[in-house]
Amino acid sequence: MMCTKLVLLLWMVTISEHLAMITSNPIGGNVFYEENCHQNGMLVLYRIKLVTRWSKKLFPKHYPEFRPPPHWSMTLGLTHNQTYQLFHLKHTASMAVATFAETGQVALLEETLEVQQDFLFDEFRLPKIRKGKGVSEATFFVNGKHSSVSFITKIIPSPDWFIGLDTFDLCFKGRWLEKVTIPLHPLDAGSSSGLTFTSPKWPTNPRGVVQQITSRSPLHFASSFFYPEIKHLPPIAHVTFTKIKVYNNHNNVHKMVKKLKYKHRTKLLKKLKYQSNVGNTEHMNHTNKTLTDTDCRVSEWSAWSPCSKTCGLGKRNRTRNIIREQHVGGVECPVLVETQWCGSARQCSVLDSYFKW
Repeated sequence: MMCTKLVLLLWMVTISEHLAMITSNPIGGNVFYEENCHQNGMLVLYRIKLVTRWSKKLFPKHYPEFRPPPHWSMTLGLTHNQTYQLFHLKHTASMAVATFAETGQVALLEETLEVQQDFLFDEFRLPKIRKGKGVSEATFFVNGKHSSVSFITKIIPSPDWFIGLDTFDLCFKGRWLEKVTIPLHPLDAGSSSGLTFTSPKWPTNPRGVVQQITSRSPLHFASSFFYPEIKHLPPIAHVTFTKIKVYNNHNNVHKMVKKLKYKHRTKLLKKLKYQSNVGNTEHMNHTNKTLTDTDCRVSEWSAWSPCSKTCGLGKRNRTRNIIREQHVGGVECPVLVETQWCGSARQCSVLDSYFKW
């Protein structure tokens, strides 16, 4: 009897230690370490959705009425480790960022990124937004060592004003964020001294630092964002990140995209399709094998649904139904819903009309 109690006590202690190991979190909440987003071999696909809100109703002062009308440049974004910074508030912008903020041209930025591949993981671009209010989307990848995202978009017309995000970590308390929305305010690159949207580009000498434009900064009545009667400017845009899919170590996708670039995303798409085909073969083996009366039986796969996107990475699904449930001792039912990547690795784009900024 004594021996039985001792065994039971040891078993309870073991269980308690195991639960403490996977759920302890001094800040609060549960963190399951087997799902920690900083573990090796994890690849995550996110969608970025940029929504701009530049309108005459929200920002009536100096609202551009003529050519060029209010619009936004293409967005250049990166995923990277904590060491890299695209820009940083209260610090001088790099020449590449200042050039983009003034002109919207990315050539110099691309050159600088080529020599910083050790810090970078993926690159993404969002199409231009042709009006003050609009939406632009893209997808990108992060992994456990490169969980931060940064991007920059020029406000057009403006001297050197832009919106962007500096080193936002999508891994929070050990878990990948499912969905997060961040308000965006106008930023000044500090390289041009114009105060209004249509000001000439007078070089600032010496150059200033990147800073947020507010209702009272710069403190000058001629500033296009100077609204001293209100305490805070409304956000001129917001960005939403949505987690789409997580790939774990067993599928080895991370090996294919260790140094993934935007233009090479086709390789990942092919890899994902290949893995899906391997899965199809395994399911077919289940369907074709000789089944007994106790085994689960399923129907044939339905046709694939249409791709969710005509350009960019999309999804399509197919399903099958249970014809006969599994009985005791029988083979379990296989997966009933299957998702496959489809579409194109290239981003959706629209040809330029008149101004090239």
